[in-house]
Amino acid sequence: MRYAYPAVFSKGNGGIGVIFPDFDGCVSQGADFLQAFHYAREGLSLHIYGMLEDGEKLPAPSRLESIKLSENEALTLIEVDLKDFAPDWSLSN
Repeated sequence: MRYAYPAVFSKGNGGIGVIFPDFDGCVSQGADFLQAFHYAREGLSLHIYGMLEDGEKLPAPSRLESIKLSENEALTLIEVDLKDFAPDWSLSN
């Protein structure tokens, strides 16, 4: 299954931090944008996978225009496919 959620990238002294406004506690970081993006996809996949495994309902993705950004922040959508993350896993498990 495919999912897409907004992610906020923040530039700081130690690299790039990433938060997902729709998921409390789902955060990531990287030394640069490409690494942060890669780790953000992995983190989002793990978070969604864990919620579905626990029988939790996923939130609807926030509308991009509703997310307020601060200076040094950028917004993008992160798309994940759980088949890429866990090919043997399905919602019927």
